[in-house]
This record gives sequence, structure tokens and C-alpha cells, in this order.
Amino acid sequence: MNPFSPDGKTIDQWLSHQPTGVRDVLDRARLIADITRELHLWSPEPWIRQIRVANIRNDTLIVYATSATVLVQLRYRRQSLLSWLNQRFQLGCTEVEAKVRPVTLAR
Repeated sequence: MNPFSPDGKTIDQWLSHQPTGVRDVLDRARLIADITRELHLWSPEPWIRQIRVANIRNDTLIVYATSATVLVQLRYRRQSLLSWLNQRFQLGCTEVEAKVRPVTLAR
């Protein structure tokens, strides 16, 4: 069967038939997107909407923030965030690497 034929499959069904490497990358991307989306459950504070999870490398959570001010807030709540993430998503993160990545608007 040609996976590109219009046979009514959902994208998830199509992806489930892809090689393992492709599925692994997509599962990791889905996990990172899910974590970023659910951060508001950890804290209702407005600054939390200004951070996003960029990656998980070994035991380090890589986070991007829109400003240094947001990183100050994150620094004080770092351990609480790690505990929540490790419990909710079964991660083994012990460190947070945070960087400022301002949002750029397309021209």
C-alpha cells in the first residue's frame, strides 16, 4: 500500500507504519510539545506562558524564555518545576539550562 495515497488514514496511523527512528523523533517532539502545553498546570503565574521547553538532553531540561526577567522567576522555582516534571512525565531531569530567546515577529 502506498502511504501517500488518499486512503483515509489519519496521520497517526500513517506515522505508526514509519521506521522506528522517525517514530522516535516524532514521539520526542510530541513529549516536548505536551510538556510546554501543560506548564500552566504547574503554575498559574503569567510568566510561565513566556517559557517553552526546547529539549531534554540526558538529565537536563533545556528551556527558552522570552526575557531575562522570566529567567529570574524560573531560577527561584527551578526545583519545584523539576519535581513536577519528573513526577508528571516520568523524566529524570536534575538540571535546568535556561536561555533567553525573544520572540521575533515575521515581517
